[in-house]
Amino acid sequence: MDQAVRRVEAQFHARVVKAEAQQSDGHTVYVLRLLNESGKVWTVHVDASSGTVQ
Repeated sequence: MDQAVRRVEAQFHARVVKAEAQQSDGHTVYVLRLLNESGKVWTVHVDASSGTVQ
Protein backbone atom coordinates (compact mmCIF):
# COMPACT_ATOMS: atom_id res chain seq x y z
CA MET A 1 0.00 0.00 0.00
CA ASP A 2 2.88 2.41 0.75
CA GLN A 3 4.08 2.14 -2.84
CA ALA A 4 0.56 2.81 -4.17
CA VAL A 5 0.24 5.89 -1.93
CA ARG A 6 3.58 7.33 -3.10
CA ARG A 7 2.74 6.68 -6.75
CA VAL A 8 -0.72 8.27 -6.57
CA GLU A 9 0.55 11.29 -4.64
CA ALA A 10 3.19 11.91 -7.32
CA GLN A 11 0.80 11.26 -10.21
CA PHE A 12 -1.96 13.56 -8.97
CA HIS A 13 0.16 16.12 -7.05
CA ALA A 14 -2.06 15.59 -4.02
CA ARG A 15 -1.85 14.15 -0.52
CA VAL A 16 -3.50 10.86 0.44
CA VAL A 17 -5.63 11.60 3.51
CA LYS A 18 -7.25 8.16 3.85
CA ALA A 19 -6.23 4.73 2.60
CA GLU A 20 -7.84 1.34 3.00
CA ALA A 21 -7.63 -2.07 1.39
CA GLN A 22 -10.79 -3.74 0.12
CA GLN A 23 -11.51 -7.06 -1.53
CA SER A 24 -13.11 -6.89 -4.97
CA ASP A 25 -13.79 -9.96 -7.12
CA GLY A 26 -11.25 -11.98 -5.18
CA HIS A 27 -8.35 -9.52 -5.28
CA THR A 28 -7.19 -6.56 -3.24
CA VAL A 29 -7.94 -2.98 -4.26
CA TYR A 30 -6.56 0.04 -2.42
CA VAL A 31 -9.09 2.85 -2.00
CA LEU A 32 -7.25 6.15 -1.60
CA ARG A 33 -8.82 9.51 -0.76
CA LEU A 34 -6.80 12.48 -2.07
CA LEU A 35 -6.70 16.16 -1.19
CA ASN A 36 -4.95 18.74 -3.39
CA GLU A 37 -3.70 22.23 -2.55
CA SER A 38 -6.89 23.90 -3.80
CA GLY A 39 -9.03 21.77 -1.46
CA LYS A 40 -10.41 19.30 -4.01
CA VAL A 41 -11.08 15.85 -2.54
CA TRP A 42 -11.54 12.72 -4.64
CA THR A 43 -11.10 8.95 -4.47
CA VAL A 44 -9.05 6.63 -6.66
CA HIS A 45 -8.81 2.85 -6.69
CA VAL A 46 -5.50 1.06 -7.21
CA ASP A 47 -5.33 -2.64 -8.08
CA ALA A 48 -2.86 -4.11 -5.59
CA SER A 49 -1.46 -6.72 -7.97
CA SER A 50 -1.07 -4.68 -11.17
CA GLY A 51 -0.79 -1.13 -9.80
CA THR A 52 -3.45 0.06 -12.23
CA VAL A 53 -5.17 3.27 -11.12
CA GLN A 54 -8.93 3.24 -11.68
